[in-house]
Amino acid sequence: MKTLKSMYKLIAFTTLVIFLGHLMLINPSFAQDQNRSFWQKRQKSIQGTTEDKTPEVSKPEAIAEVTPEPIKVTSSENSIDPESIRIPTQYGSIIETHKGTNGKLILHIQDAHANHEGQRNIAHILEALIEDYKVNLVLREAESTNANFSHLRERASLVARAMAAEKLLKDATIAGEDYVDITSNYDISFEGIEDEVLYEANKSKLWEIDEFKDLAAEYVNKMTLASNALKGQVYSDELRAIDSKKRAYEDEKIDLVTYYEYLYEKAQENEIPMYTFPNFANLVKARQIEKKMNLPEEDTENAGSQAELYMEYRKLTQDLNINDLFKEEPILEDLVKEYTATNSDQKKLIRISKALSILSNLLRIKVVPEEYQYFQEHKSDFDPQFWMDFLNKKSQELSLSLALPNNFYIITDNLNTIEQFYHIADERNKAFLENTNKHIKKHNTEIAVLKAGGFHTPRLTALLAENGYSYIVISPKVTTKTDEALYRSTLKRK
Repeated sequence: MKTLKSMYKLIAFTTLVIFLGHLMLINPSFAQDQNRSFWQKRQKSIQGTTEDKTPEVSKPEAIAEVTPEPIKVTSSENSIDPESIRIPTQYGSIIETHKGTNGKLILHIQDAHANHEGQRNIAHILEALIEDYKVNLVLREAESTNANFSHLRERASLVARAMAAEKLLKDATIAGEDYVDITSNYDISFEGIEDEVLYEANKSKLWEIDEFKDLAAEYVNKMTLASNALKGQVYSDELRAIDSKKRAYEDEKIDLVTYYEYLYEKAQENEIPMYTFPNFANLVKARQIEKKMNLPEEDTENAGSQAELYMEYRKLTQDLNINDLFKEEPILEDLVKEYTATNSDQKKLIRISKALSILSNLLRIKVVPEEYQYFQEHKSDFDPQFWMDFLNKKSQELSLSLALPNNFYIITDNLNTIEQFYHIADERNKAFLENTNKHIKKHNTEIAVLKAGGFHTPRLTALLAENGYSYIVISPKVTTKTDEALYRSTLKRK
């Protein structure tokens, strides 16, 4: 029985690391940070840290001490199995894995733009991938050439290079992969995957948005305050409770898993079929099993049932696709609200509130892909005249004094510019794929790192899968706020 108990401990530890690596609760010390994008908040909530769940190591910074499982090779394509890839958990998490058919593997690292902690962790992750999987090609967003810093290696000692690189990394002059290039002697090639014309066009639209975003954001904020005031009169108690829970989630007063459990519960109450939300179901079921798992200090009669729980738990977490989970979230939210709303006024106010929330993120270039998709599919909901007509009407009917701004033109005149910015961003994704194909062939390699921002991930991975690539998605650990002004300044330097 002692051996059986040890097996339970090993299974428990393994499954907890897998689960918490994806779904670690949000760190309470950062609960007041309201300025990060929803995407960043999601990433933080699924990656977390596993220091309390992993064995201690004497030198946590020494990547060489982190030993991955043996590399698996598929018999049909003679390529590295994406499911065999491991990274040091103190620096980030693997949040998605896909096995393709063309024998090529892309290790997509989500960029933490201008965030010093994030870039340092990217550097550590890249070093681990180079050491453990012999990666020698890095493809990167925001670059269109093969420029690198290897020429500096002969001009200064390793210590001097490391000191200079650290300073450059802090002021975002260089990124994590550049840090590795400067502070090591790895034989590694860099290739830009941008279409320079598209990249410059995207930046140009960004500067155009900067010209009006503050005034537009002020308009959206005033309309949001007015719509929130109206909810007290128009929404039912149940709708107000759902709305309150969503705001608590967005403000990080509750964690992602708690909010998802709440949505799941509301869906069940409304008899919404959950088979169309497999990742939501897997997450909640895994959380329920986690609560049941109770490894006893001494052997008990229910040891067999505990083992079965662990096995089921592990399967649920392995089948969990994080990006698909995020796609399911807004659809389930909308369904829960639709089933709960009892009249047309409630449904209109739900639509207006969602449009205002998404527009706020569009203006700040912090929209997540599912929100942009909603924007594209529901253009009429983003018409300020629609908002004004409804809010004015209900204000008069209910004898409310809503402070409604009249400078709606700041939205109507500029909505097309916002849409163009995101359209060009998607065209860049296509260029990423085209240039990835070119550089993989040029370097005659079957494995490469591709570093790009998280906004690109869903569309980019879909394109990679359609073209037969295997891939993994790596999210670097980030617990500190990104300096938006610094990020903007880095774009102007390029």
